[in-house]
Amino acid sequence: MKKLMSIGFTIALLGIALSTFAQGYHVRIGTIGNSITHGVVLSDPATQAFPALLNNLLKDVYGDTCIVTNYGLTSTTMLKNGDIPYWECQQFRDYLSNVPEICFIMLGTNDTKPQNWDVHGDEYIGDYLSMIDTIKQRNPSTVFLLAYPPPAFYTQWGIRDSVIINGVIPAIDSVLKIVDAELIDFYHPLLDSGHLFNDGIHPFEQGNVVMADMLLERFIETDLIHKADTGNTFITQFETSLSPLRLGDSAVLSWTSINADSLLLDGIKVDQEGSLTIAPEESTTYKMIAYGQKGNDTLSLVQEIYVPELAKLTLNPYKVTRYAGDTVFFQTYYWDQLNRKITDTHYTVSWEITRGSGTTFNPSDTSIFFIVESMDADTSTLQASYEDIIGTAEIITRKTDAVTGLSQEALFKVFPNPADQVLQIQFLAPASKLEVELFDIHGKLVMKNSLTNVLSHQEVSLDVDNILRGTYLLKVSIGENFFVEKLSIR
Repeated sequence: MKKLMSIGFTIALLGIALSTFAQGYHVRIGTIGNSITHGVVLSDPATQAFPALLNNLLKDVYGDTCIVTNYGLTSTTMLKNGDIPYWECQQFRDYLSNVPEICFIMLGTNDTKPQNWDVHGDEYIGDYLSMIDTIKQRNPSTVFLLAYPPPAFYTQWGIRDSVIINGVIPAIDSVLKIVDAELIDFYHPLLDSGHLFNDGIHPFEQGNVVMADMLLERFIETDLIHKADTGNTFITQFETSLSPLRLGDSAVLSWTSINADSLLLDGIKVDQEGSLTIAPEESTTYKMIAYGQKGNDTLSLVQEIYVPELAKLTLNPYKVTRYAGDTVFFQTYYWDQLNRKITDTHYTVSWEITRGSGTTFNPSDTSIFFIVESMDADTSTLQASYEDIIGTAEIITRKTDAVTGLSQEALFKVFPNPADQVLQIQFLAPASKLEVELFDIHGKLVMKNSLTNVLSHQEVSLDVDNILRGTYLLKVSIGENFFVEKLSIR
């Protein structure tokens, strides 16, 4: 690696001037980049990545007047048509919201991948210029520092050094001929520094130290800090907690600002940082204006409203495996056109076993019980429908010779079946608390008894003399388990 210029003497010469400058300047620097900028291979990117190290170095030189924020995100491209465009990530939206005075850009490494450069490489210059224009729309006085990316010492993940040197770097040179920006070269000075890079692409901690030192040197050489137009007024955040918002629900508008003397939200004065709960009845545009000594800033936000419509019906669980005689409890879930769960509206659903066998009881708009009846391996399908919207669940029956674990036969016996006047239940194991319920075949509760401190082999008699003849379902709940048996009353 070419020897880096010592900056100690330069810093010493700047000492007096910078101490005076530090009293009035406050410069925000944002670094846009991919995994190299983010510091993906580092154990603590927040402190070890070169943007964080630069922040400390600038503090040593300029005092507490500079703040560097890392907006890097792994795998991203400058190309809008790349496989992971930086344009679409939250980090770029955050950058535009916070409006730094100095913008560092280092995107191009992932653009060299065949699926990106070989198909869309001729769009790189235009997309680069478009990004600069987009940033200047938020802050016309932004100072730009563009970077040649470091060498790719190995071909990894499709990243090609030949495209960096023959494609990306000439494209950045073309951008520099059009826009007013400074350049930092991370390529040529690091050509013999492969030992600083973890996998041939990403710098180790020491590599980040070197890159931070190079950046500080470039900041001082170009006097970037003094070129920054500070003190401008901006709304740095103006957002809603949820959009689109379902009619009848509420959302929270939140905002922050910088260098603002006053803020107006739809003409009403609000704090420089705050929030407001809203529940509009239709899509509404909210307008915020910030006023400061060095200008104003205006942002608008549209809170979209929609009326939910049932679009999907699902059953939970949607697939289970049980033994014959087991009972499964199914619940319905309703989803709207935005795939959001509908919880305050119930729909009159129809239940049907469309395949296999089983018995259902206690149906409602939100749930149903299903008794597995097949004694051999089989699959049954339970269907819930509302108009033309259908939800299904599969119940797979295990063969009875595979039964293990807790079983009804080990807990209680029911006799006689069919029953005439009295139904006997003999409990074969003690239980501190249990519940006995009798449902008709339509799911209507006919009888309910709660018992405590039941002894082993204790028998309980149920008077069924006044119950109409027919088929019923006896549900016995013991702790977290419940069992259902079909019986007849004659």
